[in-house]
Amino acid sequence: MDLRDPQNVGKSRNARFINRVFTPDEQKLISDAAHQDAMLWALWAGKETAYKVISKCYPSVTSVPLLYEVKLSPAATSATSSGFPAGNNTLAGFVDTPYKKVSIRIFMTPDYVHCVGTTSSLEEMNSVVWHVDRISPDSEAMPDYESVFVRKALKRRLLTYLDGTPEDIEIRREKGFKGLGPPFVYINGRRGKTDISLSHDGLFTAYAFTI
Repeated sequence: MDLRDPQNVGKSRNARFINRVFTPDEQKLISDAAHQDAMLWALWAGKETAYKVISKCYPSVTSVPLLYEVKLSPAATSATSSGFPAGNNTLAGFVDTPYKKVSIRIFMTPDYVHCVGTTSSLEEMNSVVWHVDRISPDSEAMPDYESVFVRKALKRRLLTYLDGTPEDIEIRREKGFKGLGPPFVYINGRRGKTDISLSHDGLFTAYAFTI
């Protein structure tokens, strides 16, 4: 989530949006935070991450934001109300979803918010490989440049763990009853076991994966 994007600045003052998306406890986290916009988008990133994780296991699950409540750790809650985040920081917690809890970590900088999550153990969270990139200006001339940019970045990183060339790897999203499904990695035409997630907002793209 691009915190400097004009469309994202000042959203914490939009009462209609706040009431539609956030539970009363989440609204209190936002109102108590020293940096209210940053907290809003941190919670949004947590909801979005939890939905992505759960929808891979339960494709028919609803995406209604109010059904994904973010619970931050007491340490994170205390820190955000006293001035954090001002630099590069991490929040931890979990998200209650319609099916099960998703553990999350939210990485915050003055420019962006990025979140990773898992329904598995903390050890799996530690094994998640992720990265945020700023989109290069020359990429913006291409159709679907955000999608192209993040896929290229992901392929380069995957090749540090997998044998092959960029041409061997394909990122596909297959059509389901709710539209395009989550992305999967195909290696030489065969679906691999690598779990991936892609996102982009404003000037930033991000990927995360586990091997």
